[in-house]
Formats: sequence, C-alpha cells, structure tokens
Amino acid sequence: MACRGFFECLLKLLNFVLTVAGLAMVGYGIYLLVEWMRISGGGGGAPPSPAPPAELLMFGRPMLTAVALGDGGSFFDKLPKAWFIYLFIGVGAIIFVISLFGCIGAATRNTCCLCCYAFLVILLILVEAGAAAFIFFDESWKDVIPVDKTENFDVMYDFLKENWEIARWVALGSVIFEDYTSILRVSRIHKHMHI
Repeated sequence: MACRGFFECLLKLLNFVLTVAGLAMVGYGIYLLVEWMRISGGGGGAPPSPAPPAELLMFGRPMLTAVALGDGGSFFDKLPKAWFIYLFIGVGAIIFVISLFGCIGAATRNTCCLCCYAFLVILLILVEAGAAAFIFFDESWKDVIPVDKTENFDVMYDFLKENWEIARWVALGSVIFEDYTSILRVSRIHKHMHI
C-alpha cells in the first residue's frame, strides 16, 4: 500500500511540474511573439524593409527565434514568419492541458479524467515517436532549419554527434520512463473502475 501512495504522489508531482512547464512555454512564447511583433513592425507579415534571402531576424534566444526572411518555394517558406513561435505556444498549451487532466484526475481520483489523461499521454507518446522517426530517417530536416548566425546550433549538433551513444541511452531511458508511467496510470484507472 505504501508503494501505491508513493506512485500517487509521484504522479501528482510530475503532473504539477508539467503543468508549470506548459504554462512557462506559453508565457515565454507569448513574450517572444510580442518581441517579434515589436521588431518586425507590428503586423504578422514581413518586416518593413525587404531583407536579402540570407539575412536573419534575430531576437530573444537565438536558437528559438532565428527566422529566415528569404523567399522560396518550400512549405516552410509559406508558413507565417513566426511559425516556430506559434508551434512553441501550441506545444506548451497541449502539455498544459494534458497535465491538467492528470492533476485533476490524480487529485480527485476521477476515472473519466484519468482515462482521458491516459489516452492523451499515449497519443502524445505516439506523436513524439513519429517526430523522432521522421527526424531520424529523413535527413532533409537539416535543410529546413534556418541559418543560425550565432552557430549555437552547430555547436549543439556537433556535441550530439560526438556523444551519440549517450544521447541514445538517455532518449531510450526517457521513453521507457514515459511508457512505465503510462502503464501505471492505466493500471491505476483499471483499479479505480473495479473498486
């Protein structure tokens, strides 16, 4: 029984941390969007002066907000200029909503909330696995990333290349941890349904 209480507290703590992280992502994304609007001249379109294709608009954290202003024909060139900021806010909102279901479900022991939470976590894991498979098998993602004048991306990419074995084990460990907690959640839901 003590183990059950421990895992319940661990689930509540993990969901609280994820809720705060989701809110922080949304807040920081809104800050970045406001800064981008201020720098680009207000509207959601291009900056007031035409920029050469190789030039970048940089603000906030360089790795998160380097936006290529060049003209091109790819899908990513047709997206709004602040597409990464919108994606960042969206991911933060999704994490917030999922972890909120987990917090409410764990605190009230509501079976409906816990079932919805388990479904959303499994869906999130599948999306993460799909994104990881896309990045791993499709090498064209390197061409889509905007040029980083600070070269922080190159430093990070070289570091990961040198320490690829460690990065793989860390990624495997996090996936196993997510799967294990998902199984615990589902088993907890199953126990509550039969009580």
